Amino acid sequence: MSLRKTFEGGRWLRSSRKKEAVSLGDALSEWLKLSGHGAKMEDAQAEAAWKDVMGEAVSRKTRFIRVRDGVLVIELDSGPMKEEFLMARTRIRTLMNEHLGREAIREVVVR
Repeated sequence: MSLRKTFEGGRWLRSSRKKEAVSLGDALSEWLKLSGHGAKMEDAQAEAAWKDVMGEAVSRKTRFIRVRDGVLVIELDSGPMKEEFLMARTRIRTLMNEHLGREAIREVVVR
């Protein structure tokens, strides 16, 4: 049992607190969630997964890819390829989420 001081009613009080063992992974997960860094990390993982999911040839033809708050934005130079991607938005979202193992992508925007 450890003692800690708390400030209540204009004076310091001693109170006891039980220490709970927490795994490092759980502690990091909680910190990422509370700090807001977890969402940024998930977005970065989704961006990195693009090459794995779509392959080398497609990833070279994509001019820009970004994931923010579950929205995957893809920019392409090729008009015909852009049309294909527009028609396959649902499939792209499904493939990315399956690869990531969670619903990280809510929407796919093709520009």
